[in-house]
Amino acid sequence: MKIKLKDSRFSIFFIIIFFVTTILLLSYYEISFAQKDNGNDEDEEEDEKYKDKLIVRAHINLQNIDLEKTKFIRLVGFINGEEVKQDIPISSIDKTKNKLDVELKVNKKNDIVEASTPDEFFVCAYQVGDVIKNYNSLTKFDCNEGDILSTSKPTPARLFQLGSHVFDKTQAVYGANVNNTESGSNIDKVKIKILAPLADKKDTKKLVIAAMIKGQIQSEVIEDVQAELDKSDSSTIQRTFTFDRDTDIGRIQIGDRYHACVASDDLSPPEGQECEKRVVKHFDKSNSLPAR
Repeated sequence: MKIKLKDSRFSIFFIIIFFVTTILLLSYYEISFAQKDNGNDEDEEEDEKYKDKLIVRAHINLQNIDLEKTKFIRLVGFINGEEVKQDIPISSIDKTKNKLDVELKVNKKNDIVEASTPDEFFVCAYQVGDVIKNYNSLTKFDCNEGDILSTSKPTPARLFQLGSHVFDKTQAVYGANVNNTESGSNIDKVKIKILAPLADKKDTKKLVIAAMIKGQIQSEVIEDVQAELDKSDSSTIQRTFTFDRDTDIGRIQIGDRYHACVASDDLSPPEGQECEKRVVKHFDKSNSLPAR
């Protein structure tokens, strides 16, 4: 009887252990499943939030930026017919990192153009320090003009990368035209004329033209392209944008780079937005640039 009693106690103990273990395992799997399910919900909410957005991800190499003398980085660009502009204080940047990633989001579709590959875009970054002290100097910058690679995933735009000669070219033009810069010191405006040749797209109904220089951007929507073409013997739409040379990040100089874009659904194919760039060479007359 003693042996049977011990066996009975052992069996009861084993059964209790089995049930406790089973309950713990079920609880664990339930919690794990809930966590995964919540994680998927968050991902789905994020995807849903940005499903209508076109994203260009700027990769800024902080190793080529003087973080001690820089107060903020200005990002400016034109993506899918929309202006983007963002100032990033240096105080908000983790200086232990070598790279800063910034996502620039615009609508995939607006009333002018719907994003597609390989539409063009540009993004520039300006390293802004003591504006008053360096007012008449060139503001260090870098630009990336590229193609949209995907409408469902971010397109990378690398800035201040090793091997970039964008700012070097501006410095070279500035240095070779110091006398022109000095003679134009009393001119407080710079004009940029953007041309949009439409000989191959004469049926274009509506488009937007944009110009950017020294972190300043202007754009204009031409609501009725046909009406404007009918009044002209030319198949080219043009707009002249006037910028103040005195900007909030310094004075526009000879050699400063400017960008222009034109966008419309009627330009596609091949591209719904096309962009080009040049450097400023005149203050006494317009600086001209065909955007396509």
